Amino acid sequence: MATQTLAEAKKLINNEIVAGVAEDIITTNPMWMSMPYTGYDGQAMLINRENALGNAQHLAVGGTITAKAAATFTQVAYTAVTTIGDAEMNGLVGAQSSSAGVDQLAIEISSKAKSVGRLLQAGMATGTGVSPQMHSLPTLVDASQFTAASAGQAISFALLDELLGLVKAKDGEVDFLMMPARTLRAYKVLVRALGGTNEVIVYTMPNGTTRNVSVYEGVPIFQNDYLSVAETANGAAIAGGALTSVYAGCFDDGSQKVGVSMIHPASVAAGIAVEQVGVAETKDETIVRVKSYSNFASFNRRGLARLTSINN
Repeated sequence: MATQTLAEAKKLINNEIVAGVAEDIITTNPMWMSMPYTGYDGQAMLINRENALGNAQHLAVGGTITAKAAATFTQVAYTAVTTIGDAEMNGLVGAQSSSAGVDQLAIEISSKAKSVGRLLQAGMATGTGVSPQMHSLPTLVDASQFTAASAGQAISFALLDELLGLVKAKDGEVDFLMMPARTLRAYKVLVRALGGTNEVIVYTMPNGTTRNVSVYEGVPIFQNDYLSVAETANGAAIAGGALTSVYAGCFDDGSQKVGVSMIHPASVAAGIAVEQVGVAETKDETIVRVKSYSNFASFNRRGLARLTSINN
């Protein structure tokens, strides 16, 4: 199915208020500008992850070909989860607000849509992957894609180099680094301590404004305030300790083979939808439903990596 970014999906959102909220979500979290959304048909998106390549050999003149092993794959199924909330407006409250020039229902819809958007972002950072929760960065990283700081080590260039080296799905191209605010501050201190300046790139937002984003080795560093800073050693749990993780990865390019993407049923638009439920049967209330059918997925185990046990 076709892949689009949230910035493009925003154009299809069926409510002007929520479209504005989607813009706000993108503006406050630049990574969401680039995050692809991929639609799927049926009950789930099935991904065939490559485990091992078919083998090959050098062959002498007259030699026998023995390299006949086939590639092996593991099939992984992803399905969307529901993120939802109802905006309810009492008829009298709405009438009084309207007479004062205030569209209270619009305010409630906007607030509900922001909550849905923030829950999606939080889910990407801490979801368990067990329905009804989303998959997250911690649940999607393959066991072979971990590197750990020893005994709660501070962030360093050497550790970041090791992390970037694990992302190989796009022939070593890395699209993003993600870390919590405290680790990004520590990274900037590290750069300044060596007499350098924090390298930045100018990131253009969907509304035409720009933002300076820190980079390392040309890779944008995105701050995610939903990432846990209470992890235990080696990322064994996201609560109960005082450590955190840094992630590196690449976005899927539409091939559904190389990176991470949000997914959604192809029959509904990507992003956030608004549905007019109507008037409650036993109450004088208008109900408007705000929802998203989506999840976070990884199409290639070499497209995402995690550095655990960071203490700053």
